[in-house]
Amino acid sequence: MWQLGVLIPLLGAGALRVTQEPGELQVTAGDTVALECRVALEVAEGAALLRMEWLRDRGLGVLCATRLNFSIPLSLSPCPRRAPGAQLAWHPPRATLSLPQVQRNDSGRYLCRVTLEIPRHDTATGNGTELRVTPALGGHRTGAVHPDSAIYLNVGSTWARGPAKPPPPAPEISPYQREPRRARGPSPPPRP
Repeated sequence: MWQLGVLIPLLGAGALRVTQEPGELQVTAGDTVALECRVALEVAEGAALLRMEWLRDRGLGVLCATRLNFSIPLSLSPCPRRAPGAQLAWHPPRATLSLPQVQRNDSGRYLCRVTLEIPRHDTATGNGTELRVTPALGGHRTGAVHPDSAIYLNVGSTWARGPAKPPPPAPEISPYQREPRRARGPSPPPRP
């Protein structure tokens, strides 16, 4: 009976906690973003084996996943094709998901989920980080003008418009006419 009384509290105790800070992050399109989560264990850390996954809402599922030993750092490691360019790093007890050159469609809630596989099974998910990607002002970083920035629709730099065109020829006034007329080639030689 004594063994059962000790075993039940151990099974109910959470050996794993995952937290994410900040809860919200706003960046500009084209920026590189680092999302972080912190893992806390209530078991011997040296023998702990984890499976770490970064997920995104909107049905996109797992963006990046890896297995790691809690006490051994992992330098930047590329994620699968689902998140091209994304990299995962582990510096105990902190994990970082790096997303290069984010765009507006990268906006969403990112969750860090960790499963403790050894010494005993436990899973915890962070509270999430809401990533909001705003367009670059006037589209200067992406080379396009965002429709929401109407003030810039009729203004652009010379690289966006192309090379400058020469101005049209100035009107020429004939000595016999008081009204200007357009020049049509070289002037005739003066009359004597």
